[in-house]
Amino acid sequence: MQSNKGQTISSRFLYSIKSKVLFLLVLTVVIAGCNNNAYFEEIRPVEDELWDMRDIKEFIVNANDTEANYRLIFTVRNTTDYAYSNLYLFFTTTYPDQKITHDTIECLLADRSGQWLGKGVGKYRESRFLINDRLNFPDTGNYRFTLEQAMRDEILTGIADVGLRIENITQAN
Repeated sequence: MQSNKGQTISSRFLYSIKSKVLFLLVLTVVIAGCNNNAYFEEIRPVEDELWDMRDIKEFIVNANDTEANYRLIFTVRNTTDYAYSNLYLFFTTTYPDQKITHDTIECLLADRSGQWLGKGVGKYRESRFLINDRLNFPDTGNYRFTLEQAMRDEILTGIADVGLRIENITQAN
């Protein structure tokens, strides 16, 4: 009889552990889903990891909420073959009314000792840079964002991908 009782306790114990693990797994998925507040995200590959100055990366965002606040983030994936510690970009925004703004952005990819600052292992590193932490779309319609490498080299070796992410921070709060 003790063996049956022991089996019952073991079965209950295993069921309890399985239930807790399942609960934690479901909770993790739900939390991860809630934290993904990306309104827009696109990554553009750089052919052969050679970014030519004439290869302008374009992102079209359809804005339909003029009251929300957003966070605008630039993403770059570089290889460990990239020869510089930084990356300069020309960032252009074309509004629905065709108004245009231009910015120059410097992105630090490595520290003074040459250690890569981005996340990753092996050959690739991914870095994210906050461009605007309180972006607001003044009008509804299509916004065109372009990224152009602005380094002195006409062709940059070691840039694998570039992207743009827009997070809705109004919903996150």
